[in-house]
Amino acid sequence: MNTKVQSCFAVDIDNVLGRAEPEVQRLFEDITRTPWPIGRYGSAGGLDSSDYDRSMIEDIFTRFHQESIPQLPVYPGAKYALDVIHQTTRIIIVTARRSYSRPQTLEWLTSHGLPFDELYHTEEKTEIPETISVAIDDHPEHLMSYQAVGARVFVMDQPWNRQIDDPNVIRVNGWDALLQWWHFRHANTWRSPHKQETPAPQYLWKRPPVPA
Repeated sequence: MNTKVQSCFAVDIDNVLGRAEPEVQRLFEDITRTPWPIGRYGSAGGLDSSDYDRSMIEDIFTRFHQESIPQLPVYPGAKYALDVIHQTTRIIIVTARRSYSRPQTLEWLTSHGLPFDELYHTEEKTEIPETISVAIDDHPEHLMSYQAVGARVFVMDQPWNRQIDDPNVIRVNGWDALLQWWHFRHANTWRSPHKQETPAPQYLWKRPPVPA
């Protein structure tokens, strides 16, 4: 039986830490030789739920996991935010990427200096041997699963998750915005996400400038 460990912050990778959607669209165009359709997104299950040919979708996923991971750009502010959070909180990376991409994923995380204590590859993000107190993701289904276990939930703002209108889900448009929340109301002192709270004031904190 798995033993629960200290509470932690669960962090998704694609379109939360790293910008993956443009690469998915590029692979589509490379494979089909047609432009990516305006108004459609491949992320958060967009390809899986589409009526595209399944073999073409599989080609995209395979090439993404085998070729694309090393070149994905990191979102601005992600490393600094995780460095700050990691001073007081265990960080786990929880991704739905296929497990055979683990070596590339570990190399990507370490090459960008992103701090973390454990890496999990799973579609069932709450069924891991961890006590998740805070989580950030872009996929509506994963956000709901984190809510179900009582975690404080952040959604990284993306076009495919803007239908989420839940006062218990904190929408952030980047890592600097999340860090403002973190400083204002640290995870260990936040009340239950199901109780009414006063919204955090904006622009309480600014990331210090990078030395010349």
